[in-house]
Amino acid sequence: MCRNLFTLLTALILSILTPVSVRAFDLLPIESAGLDLGFGYRSDKLDWSISNGSDGGSPDILSELTWDNLHILQLQGTGWLEIGELPFLKRNSLLIATISLGKIYSGDVQDSDYARDGRTYEWSRSVNDAGHGMTADFSAAFGPIFELKKGSGISVTPLVGYAFNMQALKMSDGEQVISDNITRQQYFPTAGLPPPVGKISGLDSTYTAYWYGPWLGLNTDYQVSRQLKMTVGVEYHWVDYFAQADWNLRSDFDHPVSFEHDANGTGVVWNFKGRYLIDEKWSWLLKGNIQRWKTNNGTDRTYFDDGTVGKIRLNKVTWHSYALTTGLEYLF
Repeated sequence: MCRNLFTLLTALILSILTPVSVRAFDLLPIESAGLDLGFGYRSDKLDWSISNGSDGGSPDILSELTWDNLHILQLQGTGWLEIGELPFLKRNSLLIATISLGKIYSGDVQDSDYARDGRTYEWSRSVNDAGHGMTADFSAAFGPIFELKKGSGISVTPLVGYAFNMQALKMSDGEQVISDNITRQQYFPTAGLPPPVGKISGLDSTYTAYWYGPWLGLNTDYQVSRQLKMTVGVEYHWVDYFAQADWNLRSDFDHPVSFEHDANGTGVVWNFKGRYLIDEKWSWLLKGNIQRWKTNNGTDRTYFDDGTVGKIRLNKVTWHSYALTTGLEYLF
């Protein structure tokens, strides 16, 4: 379902980003339109954990996965239309859509298991390579433009939008660094045996996370000079979180879906943009982006090879992201 949704949203953004679609809006009073394409760097961190029980038993953190130092090369495109006065708004409005695609080229992921509350009595830990995978992001919004004071060059635009974000993460080239079977037997005898210390052969596990839902935001634009325009934006998101994993070395798990995660959450996104006009049609852009996302407690559903399904509590999922992109904008 999520893949079909992403395909639909991708088709929508591509239709908005093309000059053909701009001409399709001939029935609307288009004041101006733009299309930009940029390339940049992004850094992500994603963390989740599960507890021992559906209502949060002991240990409160049974297993925790942390993808950190994810270095990403990102391609981003944005299309926007400034629409003249509409009958129900009596002022100009902004329609904007952005799509980003990223390739993870380096990173690491730690997998830790604990026997007691508060991340104590760690009996298993592996450190693995996370330098593969990809990211995809879509966002679209609409809102009226309010000029604070005529001639001041400052305007604010409240926005209502929808966003879809995906991280396709991988684990490979693993190394077991803690393997304490005595602690496991003493404090958590129901857990499986930890792998021996050393290289983990054949590791090729995946975890794909989806964040999607509506958001409200506010953009503030300042026309510093004829050539330079600055924009600062903030967004507050309400999201559904869904993830699927394939733990390829767990023979007791089903494949290709070993477990799924479901939760609700929120996110805050800060956007920064500087646009420098080169000539009548072309501008140089510099964009910055800071994101903070988290979920409430949710559900972990594990699918075993014997056909049974286990349910335990998913503790909160957190996702932090920073991005810096530069590129060119074309004004129609």
